Order: sequence, then structure tokens, then C-alpha cells
Amino acid sequence: MAFQLDPASDPTGATALLEDASPAAPPQRKAGLLPNRTGTVSRNMTVALLGNAFPPLVALFSGPILAQALGVDGRGAVAAATAPLALFVTLATFGIPEAVTWAIARKPASARNAAGRGMLILLVAGLFATAAIVFSPPLLSGGDPDVQSLIVVASLAIVPNLLVGILRGVASATNSWRLVSVERILSSTLRLAVLIPFWLTGTLTPLVATVTVAAMPVVGAFVYIGRMRSLDPRALQVPPEARMLGLLSYGSRMWVGSLSGVLLTRLDQVLMTPLAGTHQLGLYVVAVSISELPLIIHHAVRDVSFVNEAAESVDDRLSSSARISTALSAFAALVLGVSMLWWLPFLFGEGFRESIPIAAVLLVAVVLLTPGSIAGAGLSARGRPGLRSLALTISCVINVALLIVLAPLLGAMGAALTTLAGNVITSNLNLLFLSRVFGIGVLQFYGLRRSDIATIGRYGKRMLRRKTR
Repeated sequence: MAFQLDPASDPTGATALLEDASPAAPPQRKAGLLPNRTGTVSRNMTVALLGNAFPPLVALFSGPILAQALGVDGRGAVAAATAPLALFVTLATFGIPEAVTWAIARKPASARNAAGRGMLILLVAGLFATAAIVFSPPLLSGGDPDVQSLIVVASLAIVPNLLVGILRGVASATNSWRLVSVERILSSTLRLAVLIPFWLTGTLTPLVATVTVAAMPVVGAFVYIGRMRSLDPRALQVPPEARMLGLLSYGSRMWVGSLSGVLLTRLDQVLMTPLAGTHQLGLYVVAVSISELPLIIHHAVRDVSFVNEAAESVDDRLSSSARISTALSAFAALVLGVSMLWWLPFLFGEGFRESIPIAAVLLVAVVLLTPGSIAGAGLSARGRPGLRSLALTISCVINVALLIVLAPLLGAMGAALTTLAGNVITSNLNLLFLSRVFGIGVLQFYGLRRSDIATIGRYGKRMLRRKTR
């Protein structure tokens, strides 16, 4: 979602908002010198919002299907099988998709060079990751042979998922946000379209669900075929950032933070089975799917801003984006938190009523993370991704320690409280680092200013005008 207006109407630059993580360290510019590309950024944000909204919304529909067809234990088995897939896909990226996006955004002529090298790196890494799961002892399955078999099946999708990440990175760097949105919409829709017939015929099993969840994201690769063919030929003079060492250098710096971030959000699902059993994991994944809905706006902003922030950096815009993102996340969390008392048991079944308090804790965790997440993006954008990675790494270590203690005692609620603690630590460390290094006050990221409310109103009016054209 873009709350970016004409710079002339807002000399502070606060309404040109929602710029997120960038790999570069762009020079500070006065807001009045910002290029007049408001409309383009606004459209990109809106398109990205639609694409980011689809997966969690589809998950909200597919979740009840899986829950009612498989039960709590069966749903937990599918989650136990697919959680390692998500974790190892992150482990094997080494930040290469982000590095490819960064290299192409800086040097568009190097798109084919960067994409080719990025795919080669991830192909090798993906094969090693797949082998690590296939030949690993059944620790992640909690000793259950059926769950272990599902984990091996899901691992076969690691390499294809990694390569799709490169294709998505190329499209993002070239501002082909419609393709990115179409890919996400198509993958999510196909997953639902495959699950429904099996559910209606009573043939939906944990194996079918695992294959569907693991394989459907790969289908989105076909969306990018035309874009890849239209890239310029390989450049004879390859810039340093598009070479192997350049991609690995930048990617490794981003990878530490990205890995820690994913560990904070996904490791609990991977460890839940051995620590608390599949029943508690089944409750937890339902709560997680609900709590991720308020992240839709923030993710859209982050994806588009990853490219835009490489060119310019404005303090007011950064803090304004944090305030508005937090306010909108809090509003969405409040609506979900109150309404789920009625619709969650109806959609997922009475067996999942225990997920309600767990989801409430996770919704609070999402809201409290937002200001620091934008601050962490600011650190990366200003050439200090190491500080963001440090904040995430510290939080990850504390998170794992708390999870090992609380999950066996409190089950899914223990994992939720662990996530809450990790998010609070990450957010405040990012804010502290940004304040110390760049002098941006911590309080600038909290509250809601009159200018923020005006920005939201103007953006809403713009969207209404577009719909009525």
C-alpha cells in the first residue's frame, strides 16, 4: 500500500512513505529534491498489497479445510512436514535472491548475468539442503515414521522453490510487480483449487496436503517466463555486484539477518513436534495463520521499498511509515482478535477453540514488532545491515532458549509467548541501533501524528478516484 503523495504537497517528505529495507547506503536528500514518481510508487505498492494479501487470505480458507479433514493431529503432521521445507529454503538462499534484486536495481543491464549466477549458486545449495533432509535422522519428526516420510517428500520441493525466488527477485528489481502479484495469487489459488476436490470426496490425506502445500508455489514460475526472455543479452562487462563474489558478499550480509528472522518466526513450528507433539503444533499453526494477516500491508511496503530505497533515504518518511504501519496493524489485529471469538471455532472446528488465546498473543507480537521492523529496514538501507542482523541474532538465541523451556511446559501458548518476547527484543534493538548510529529518535517511530492521518485519508481518496474512473 502506498501512502506517497506529491512532494510539493508535503514538504517534510513524511507522506512519501513506507520505504523499507534496501541494500545500499544512499545519501540523505532533502525531501524537496525527491523525484516526482509518486504515482508509480503508489501503483506498485497497491499491486504488491494485492499480491501479498492473497496467500494469507487463501490460507484462511484452506486452513479450515485441512483442519476439518485431517483433525488436530493430522494438521500437525502436515505442518511438521512442511515447516522444515520453509526453514531449509531460507537456509539455502544465502541472501542470493535479495542480492540479485539489488544488483539488477543498481545495474539493469546486468539482469541476465546476475540471474544466471544466482540460479547456479542456489541450485548447488538446494541440492545439498535436500540431501541434508533426506539423509538426516528422524529428529524433526519426533520419531514418527509417517511424519518422517512426509518431511522427505516435502524436501523435494526445495530446489524449485529456491529458483522461483530468483525469478521473483528479477521481476521485483525491474518493477514488474504485476507479475509478482500474479505469481502469488496463482500459487495460492491453485493450492485451494487442488485441496477442495480431495476434501469434498473425503480423500484428503496428510500426504496429499503435504504435496499440495510444497509443490504449488513452484507453479508460479511459469508466470515469469516471458519476463526472463525479454531481458537484455548478457553484458560483456559484468559489474562487481553481479558477479559470483559480489552476490555472495552482499547476500551473506543480508542472509544472517534474514535467517535469524525466519528462525524467529518458523523454528518454533519445526521444534514443536519433538518438544510438545503434533496436537499442540496443530493448534499453533492455526493461530499463526491468523496472526499473519496484519502483516499484509507491511510486507507489500517492504517488497516495493527494497528497490526504491536503493536510490534515496529520508528520515521522516521512514518514521512515518513505521507509525502508519503500526497503526494499521493494530487496527487489523483488534478486529481479528475480537471477531475470531465467533468465527474461528465455526471455520476450523470446536477442536481448535484452544487456538484463540494463542492467536491473541501472536497478534500482539505482530503489532509490537512493526516499528522495529521498519527501523531494521532503515539500518539496511543506510548501509548497516550488520546491526539489523545482530538484533535478529540476539533475539533468535533468546527465542530458542525460551522455546526449549516454555514449549514442553505450556505447549502452543509457550511458543506464542516466546514469539512475543523475541519480537519485542528485535524491535527495540533495531530502534536503539538506528537512534545511536543515525540520530533518529526512538519516539519518532511510535504514536500517530496528524500528518499520518491526513496521509491515510489522501491515499484513500486517491484509490477511490481510481475506482470511479
